[in-house]
Amino acid sequence: MDSSVIRNMKDFQLLFNQMSETCFKTCIGTFISRDISINEAQCIENCSGKHIHANHKIMEIFMEVQPAIARKSMEEFQKAQAALETTQKEQNLENNA
Repeated sequence: MDSSVIRNMKDFQLLFNQMSETCFKTCIGTFISRDISINEAQCIENCSGKHIHANHKIMEIFMEVQPAIARKSMEEFQKAQAALETTQKEQNLENNA
């Protein structure tokens, strides 16, 4: 399996586990009954819905910003590469002189 697929699955599992734990701690107050009450079920639905909506918004913004971040990284890499090549040329000229 591709390492990026494995990393994505781990990230998803971590996010899901964090959401589950947060909503459980927020919504489940007692263990008197084996069944989930209507209030608890509604709370869990609202809590998980907010987490999912927030995650979608974050991903939406990330997808908008990612090309600019990648472009900036590429420009910085190209500048560093050009500086390295210039330094190497200067060193070669000094060694040949």
